[in-house]
Amino acid sequence: MSRINIREQISNFIALFLIQLPLIYRITLWDRIFGFFYVGFLILLPFRISRPYLLVAGFLIGLIVDVFSNTPGIHAGACVFIMYVRDLWLKIVIDDTEELTNINYISIKKTGFILFVFPLVLIHHFIIFLVENGGLHLVGLLISKTILSSLFSFTIIFVLNYLIVPKSRRQ
Repeated sequence: MSRINIREQISNFIALFLIQLPLIYRITLWDRIFGFFYVGFLILLPFRISRPYLLVAGFLIGLIVDVFSNTPGIHAGACVFIMYVRDLWLKIVIDDTEELTNINYISIKKTGFILFVFPLVLIHHFIIFLVENGGLHLVGLLISKTILSSLFSFTIIFVLNYLIVPKSRRQ
């Protein structure tokens, strides 16, 4: 089992937030598609991190996004929920997690990456838009914003993950 590189995780976090924070509500397409790709950092944290650390990381990152986007705990709540179910979902989707440390599209294969990441992004976005909407009224708008934003965010997460993984491991 390889060790978790803390410096690499911190540099990935800083780079992602330098990209994400100025663009949180600036990247909107047709008032229905929002790019919350910061959640990819949380979902793709190394597998061997204990659950309490994951929950704290989810809360803090969600809180930082809440502070910059002026939302009262919506992102923090969604991130904590995602971090709570992340490892269980990974064990359901991926058969062999014994040797798994880093989570990326190479270590869990492209199909596993889609089956693992996209549902978590979808749930994260649904929670955010449900709370922002104030309930299930205007359910058509809620569903369209959730699906379209999830597809957009997942695409960004996949592209960023592809760019971060070293070329030597891609082939």
